[in-house]
Amino acid sequence: MVESHRNSTWIVSAAIVVAVVLFGVRWSSGILEKGPVLDEKFITVPINDIMNNGWSIKTAIDFQETKGPAMIWPYAFFGNMLGGTLNDLRLISVLSSLICLLLLTWIAVRSSIYRKELYFIAIGWLLLPYNLVFSEIVMGEVSFLLLSLFAVVAFVWGIESGASKSRRIIAPVLYCIAVTVALHSRVHVVALAGGICFTAFALFGIRSWPWWAASVLAGLLRIPLWMRWGGLVSPEYQTLHGLGFRLESIAYLAAALVPFVGVFAVEGWRIAKSKVFIIVSFCIGLLLVLVGMPDLVVPESIDYANNNERFQGIAATLVKKITANVSMQQLVLALLSGLGLAGLAGLWLCKDRVRIIGSITFWSITIGWLLYAMTRGFVFDRFLLTWAFLLPIVWYKVLPKWLLVPQYILLAIIAVWLSSTWL
Repeated sequence: MVESHRNSTWIVSAAIVVAVVLFGVRWSSGILEKGPVLDEKFITVPINDIMNNGWSIKTAIDFQETKGPAMIWPYAFFGNMLGGTLNDLRLISVLSSLICLLLLTWIAVRSSIYRKELYFIAIGWLLLPYNLVFSEIVMGEVSFLLLSLFAVVAFVWGIESGASKSRRIIAPVLYCIAVTVALHSRVHVVALAGGICFTAFALFGIRSWPWWAASVLAGLLRIPLWMRWGGLVSPEYQTLHGLGFRLESIAYLAAALVPFVGVFAVEGWRIAKSKVFIIVSFCIGLLLVLVGMPDLVVPESIDYANNNERFQGIAATLVKKITANVSMQQLVLALLSGLGLAGLAGLWLCKDRVRIIGSITFWSITIGWLLYAMTRGFVFDRFLLTWAFLLPIVWYKVLPKWLLVPQYILLAIIAVWLSSTWL
């Protein structure tokens, strides 16, 4: 009981540190004086429509956006309570990020991370690529991560040692609710559900069926919105996001994996008795780009009438800064793709050091990455954040300090660059 109280104190302490950073960035970056940035000019349209015109089928369901009602409705509801301005809506993102951190540290304690160690988790949360920026503006990621973390909390709570029979019944129900709501925000939660189900099966075998059943039920509950919209997203945006086989998507996302999991290539190589898995993964990454090189040229405007291809983010920016030669860009991207998949292989080799969270993280990222082989439309590095949000725990538990510190330094550089660009 005393130990639990002490951990709760450290969780609150870590949250205070994150709050100081988030509100410090909010007040010092200049974002409060800026108009819409990134996708805010699109996302705020249906939110403002609800706040200005009231709740109706037209405003709450038949809006045009790539995000679902589970993202739009909370911002409209709480935004109206706070005042309804763009900065009021941005405050919701800040508060959502803080709640995410509380849930993440709760999970960290269940992964045997205690007291001052929780500061490393808090720092990792802030340094996750794109997360600091999205915590300050109106984008779909932070509220989605909040729902995803609730799903993970329900799973961990339901399977931890000593869980009562009633808890084992209630937990899958709570998990189903969290996944269902998350699916009505964005379909990326499918990969997390797969990660949790695979992890449950590895732990319990056939007795993992409640988690599979809950995931299937959550998926079925998404069908009515799919039928009403006629696709994954609302009709106006279906040329930007849809289904269709394309190697270029996974080739690009493999390269985009580097800031998230590239460091595990080093640790995996260090501990592995056989290096074959990492070498083969690196070669697959190389071949993906050599066979399916994505077009890194970004059109000046969005064509809503025809299918679009657009690959943007840290990886594309880095490649284009290194060289303007298309052939050299392919070589650089191929090397990044190889390193990204080698890092994913390394994560597999290291995941048992943080048994449950390591497994969920590996399978979520892997399934999410592979699912993009069946998509067309826009592909952004930031999509990876939706499956990588447990990485702060994995980084801390898996990486030795001589790797953790350089990883955090690299992520800090990326965070500063993205913040100075967008905030």
